[in-house]
Formats: sequence, structure tokens, C-alpha cells
Amino acid sequence: MAETEKLGDWTDAELLACVIAYREMQMGEEGGQKINKTEKRNSVLQDALSSRSSGAYEFRMANISAVLERLGLPILIGYQPRRNVGTRVTSRLLPMINLVWQRQDVPELPTANAENLQTRVMSARKKIKVDPASPPPSSPSSGTKTENITTRFIRDPNVIAWVLVKAGGICEACGTPAPFVREDGEPYLEVHHVRPLAEGGPDGADNAVAACPTCHRRFHHGADKDSYRKATVRRVGRLVNYPKISLTS
Repeated sequence: MAETEKLGDWTDAELLACVIAYREMQMGEEGGQKINKTEKRNSVLQDALSSRSSGAYEFRMANISAVLERLGLPILIGYQPRRNVGTRVTSRLLPMINLVWQRQDVPELPTANAENLQTRVMSARKKIKVDPASPPPSSPSSGTKTENITTRFIRDPNVIAWVLVKAGGICEACGTPAPFVREDGEPYLEVHHVRPLAEGGPDGADNAVAACPTCHRRFHHGADKDSYRKATVRRVGRLVNYPKISLTS
């Protein structure tokens, strides 16, 4: 693996220096200033990144662009988002971006894009305090359809994150611990709508549970899926037994 691709030996201070430099240039451009990216890069390399190469710096700026793009935020012209940015890179950059952009209390935007949704859930999850008392408010757009080549539902990352944090790593359907830990250190559970969006269920915390993969498949494919859904609604106090509604395209 190339030197620029290695993340483990990068310190938080080095990553933060890149995030701050990126934001400073972006704010300068937004203010109408002419930004010399080469001059800025050389300044950062001489200071916080004295042991890094120009290529390593440019690599990290492309990582930052990729995370910003997934969050639905503007990116700097000249720093094309790097594709296939992994969970570990994203997980380390997100808190820094939220801090420097002053968006710790800003809800994430709903999206139908699976990759963007994953990043926004990760970001929202890092913002939510342990055992939050109140679920996030419903977004007007989440739970609605959007059409590309295939039809997908817009999902609210704040709802997904809240349900996952509330579950605390325990499947809310069967009560067993998550089967494994994700790359970012979080327990792996999947958020399921007990009344599916396709059946008229809302995209809210009163219609969503954190489930282990086995229970999630049972909700969809089990011979007892209807009775299991009803039992889960009774088990989890916040859930509402929403009726099935026939939706038209």
C-alpha cells in the first residue's frame, strides 16, 4: 500500500491540520478571496505535516472532499472526492469536520443514496449523547419515494442513528447482543421499519427498531413475520402499531 494510503500512522493532530486548512481555504473562497492552494499546502507541510509529502497531503484533502460530498456539503474546486474512502478514514474525519464546520448540533439531511446514508448515520450517531431521551423530529421528505433507475425511499440518518444509540448494542427484537463490532467500533445492528415504508409506515423512531441480522431477515421472510412484528411492537414501548396502507406509485 502506498504511503499516502496508510492511515494508522497519521495522528489526530495531522488529520485535523488538513481539515482546518481545507475549511480555511473554503471560507476564503466563499468570501471572494483568491486562494493559492499550493502556498497553503506548503505552509501546512512546513508546520503540522513536516514529516508528510505533498502527495500525502493531497490524498487527505481528497478524502475530506469525499466525506463532505457524502454529507451533502460543498467541496473545494480542485480537490476531487476520492472514491472508496473506507469506514476507518470516514470515522476519524467526521468528528473533526463536524467540529471545524461547527455542525455538532446540525441534523443530517435525509437521502436515498445508500453510501451517503451510511456516512450521515455515522455522523449523526457521533453527535447523539448516550441514551438520548427524545427521538429526532420527523423530516418531511424522509419515507417518501425517489426514482432513479430503481425506486428507493428517502431515509432520515438522524432516526437511524438515534435508534441504534438507544438500543445500546442489543437487538430490540430478541434481546441478544449485536453479533459483531463494525470497523468504526460500533456494534452491528440493522434498523428495520416494523411497518415497512412500502406499506405506508413512517420513517420515524416510533416505527423503527435496531435488529440483529437474523431478526431483520425474520421480519421480512419469516413464516411468523406478522406475529413477530406485533410481538416486537409490544416489547418496545416507543413503537406504534401502524396499519398497512396500500400505496400507489
